Amino acid sequence: MLELKKVESVLVRISIVLFSCFFALFAAPAPLVFDTLAEPLQKSTASIEKLSQKPVMEPNKNLLRNFLNGVDATLSVGRELSSTKEIDKEILGAYLKELRELARTKESIDVLYRKSLNAAMTQSDKKSFEDLVTVALDPLHHPRIRSEVIEFYRKNYPHHSIKSIEALCDEQALEQKSIQIAIEQEQAYEEHLRILKRSEVSGVKKTAQIGSRNSVILSAESNGVGGYEFEAENLNPYTVTMSIDFESLNNLQTLSKLPLFIEIPGRSKKRVLELSRISHALGADYRSSYGWVRGSAFAVHQNDYIYKLPFLKGSNVHVSQGYHGETSHKGLSAYAVDFPVPVGTPIYAAREGIVVGAEGGSNQGGATPEYRQYANYVIVEHRDGTMGNYYHLKQGGAIAVIGQKVFKGDLIGYSGNTGYSSGPHLHFSVSKVDPISMRRPMNLPIKMETAQGIVNLPRKGDRYTVQ
Repeated sequence: MLELKKVESVLVRISIVLFSCFFALFAAPAPLVFDTLAEPLQKSTASIEKLSQKPVMEPNKNLLRNFLNGVDATLSVGRELSSTKEIDKEILGAYLKELRELARTKESIDVLYRKSLNAAMTQSDKKSFEDLVTVALDPLHHPRIRSEVIEFYRKNYPHHSIKSIEALCDEQALEQKSIQIAIEQEQAYEEHLRILKRSEVSGVKKTAQIGSRNSVILSAESNGVGGYEFEAENLNPYTVTMSIDFESLNNLQTLSKLPLFIEIPGRSKKRVLELSRISHALGADYRSSYGWVRGSAFAVHQNDYIYKLPFLKGSNVHVSQGYHGETSHKGLSAYAVDFPVPVGTPIYAAREGIVVGAEGGSNQGGATPEYRQYANYVIVEHRDGTMGNYYHLKQGGAIAVIGQKVFKGDLIGYSGNTGYSSGPHLHFSVSKVDPISMRRPMNLPIKMETAQGIVNLPRKGDRYTVQ
């Protein structure tokens, strides 16, 4: 169940940032509230208490009870630390250590839960399945696991009798809707494009514009021995992920695994595939097309990077929609933040990189889907291959230009209310290409520096002072 290592759980990330949170809090003028560090763990206790009573988890009951007791004891210490004027460093050190251990235990419980759920579905153990899916643990909401659960449910429960899974079905439907929004806002997947002959490439390049369907070209020509060589060229300033597959191969073969997914850096070309003829006595042909999406599915996010809030130092901002928000921040779009700010608010780069997208010509915006195409934005490609996305800028508000190198804290634009937007705000996210679908943008959880400490779970109503 290695996929659980990728579950973007706040509980796991707590263990990485505890010390940084402490020092940031210690430096802040506000009262120290150490017990809030354990809030994410505390939120899981009701579900784990319920899980501990299920017969399917009987062999692991001691682990669950020890976790629950540990959270209670640690919260008590946190409250004492919060009410103490002079902090005992030894007690604080022990408190932070225990929080890290509890976070690791919570990860182990998630793994056990996932294994038990998988076993129940594999063995068609409906009793255990029903016991597990009525417990709202984090893994149940992971897109892949949720899809497996819904598939099993629809196959084995024709009368749709489990309310908790009906809620998961609704959640999946909302995610699919939000994915469509994300695709249209953050570069739709361009698919079923025609592979060109090498002689056609120069003509297509003359008309190609950044982001257009023909800005990523795949061409083929004879390799001189009866086969074909394929070359990809990316005319865009940003990295793209290309997919290539064949509907038919007649007397041709390739050593590459199909479908082929490959990363093409900005403004570059590379040889990507070769088809060799099987029998020189017979004719050969193929049918194929390709597709591409902006960004890299192979990017590895630098998880310890601390992002700047994209506003002027010393200013105060609040969150109108955070991670896993109530409206559009769901599924692959879950890790985005909306900051309501007046039109014309200066926007600064949260991380250094190269500007690969900039649009500022629109003056249209509204709270209905037909306005999606009118959003102004700036997109910055980071060193690790991820993209920083700054959306809904005002007309003329994208002052950074494509190809420009920006440093953390550089002015890149001014906020607005363009595109699909119900009010003036900045929509900020960091994304890569989803490595499962290879054609959808996937937002990533990040850490942001504030005067109140390091924030890794922005939520509606939060207020921050920009460092």
